[in-house]
Amino acid sequence: MQHIYLFSGLGTDERVFQNLDFSKYAITFVKWIEPTKNETIESYAKNLAKQIIHSNPILIGLSFGGIMAVEVAKQISTKKVILIASAKNKKEIPIYFRFLGWISIDAVVPTSLLKKSNFLSYWFLV
Repeated sequence: MQHIYLFSGLGTDERVFQNLDFSKYAITFVKWIEPTKNETIESYAKNLAKQIIHSNPILIGLSFGGIMAVEVAKQISTKKVILIASAKNKKEIPIYFRFLGWISIDAVVPTSLLKKSNFLSYWFLV
């Protein structure tokens, strides 16, 4: 049986995939882990990849989960990578999101504010 690993987006969990039919596949939801201080995206992907125990899986990622699925796929052998509302590379990320990353928005806006439904989280995630 083909194994699928699902990467949810930031601020979401496995429920985001609940209306998709994966009955013909074995699925595993990749759990987000706390990044270390100043950890690169490549290093973070390597740590996430430790959850993948099957060879040549299909990776499916939603939004930021898609970005991480692409990064993980650079480090392991996969059958395919499927992106949902995501970007394949840095150039596909809107300039305002790249700017927010450049200025370290997480240092300016409390993470707790982005974890709750409010005007700011709605703007970022919708």
